Amino acid sequence: EDRFSWKSKYFDIKDLSVVPKPYQRPHPPLWQACSSLASFEQAGRNGVGALGVTLWAQPSQVREWIDFYRGAVRSTKRPVGSFVNDQVAFFTFVHCADTDEEAMRNGAAMAAAWYTSTAFTFFEAKDAFLQTLAEQDALLKDPAGGGLTGQFLRNQEGKAVAAPTQAQMVIGRIMQGETVSDEEVFDALSAQDSLIVGSPETCRRKMKSFQDLGIDRLMCFQQVGQLPHDKVMKSIRLVGELIPELDPR
Repeated sequence: EDRFSWKSKYFDIKDLSVVPKPYQRPHPPLWQACSSLASFEQAGRNGVGALGVTLWAQPSQVREWIDFYRGAVRSTKRPVGSFVNDQVAFFTFVHCADTDEEAMRNGAAMAAAWYTSTAFTFFEAKDAFLQTLAEQDALLKDPAGGGLTGQFLRNQEGKAVAAPTQAQMVIGRIMQGETVSDEEVFDALSAQDSLIVGSPETCRRKMKSFQDLGIDRLMCFQQVGQLPHDKVMKSIRLVGELIPELDPR
C-alpha cells in the first residue's frame, strides 16, 4: 500500500510512506537466513525460502535440514507474505580453475580456510567451535566407541553422530595458530563436498551433489581472501559455463 501505519507495544508508526516500492506485485519472494534445524523449521512454517550455509556441513546434515524445511512448509496455513516461497538456497565457497592443481596454486584452499577462521572469530564462535571439536575428538578416541562403531561418536543421549571431518580438524588446527601446508588444506577440502574447489569436472560433480540434495539455488561465494582478481574472474566464467548443464532453463 502507499501509506503504512502500525501501533504495538514496541512500535508506533504513523502514516509513513515506505520507499522504494517493490517492483514486483505483490512483493519479492521472502527469505530467512537459517543455521539450525529450528530455524529451517521456522522458515517452513512461515512460508518463506530458507537460506542456508554449507561451508563445513556434511551432506547428510544438509539433507536433514532440507527435509525439516519441506515438511514444515507443506503444513503452512498462513504464510507471512502474500504467497509461499517454497525454495531452499545454500551459500558456499566456490573456486574453479582449469585443473585441481591450478586451483590449489591460486590459493583457493588457504582462502577458504582463512574465510572460515575469520568468520568464526567475527561471529564470536571460535571458542565454541574449538571446544566442541576437542570434545568430539576425545569421544572418538574413547575405547567404548571401538569396533564397527569407532567411526561414530556418541552424544550424551547415546545417539550416534558423525565424527569431525578431516577439514574440520584442519580448520581447528589453523584456528589454534598451527601452520598447515597448502597441500594438506587442499586435500582436506577436496574430500569435503560442501566446498566447491577444483577443475570444472570437480566443480560439476560437487554442484550436482547439491542439486541431488534438493537445493533450488546455489549462492557461489568466489571473491575470498587473497585470491587474485583475474583468477576470481576466470572462476566466475568457468562456473558460468556449467550453469546450462545444471539448469537447462
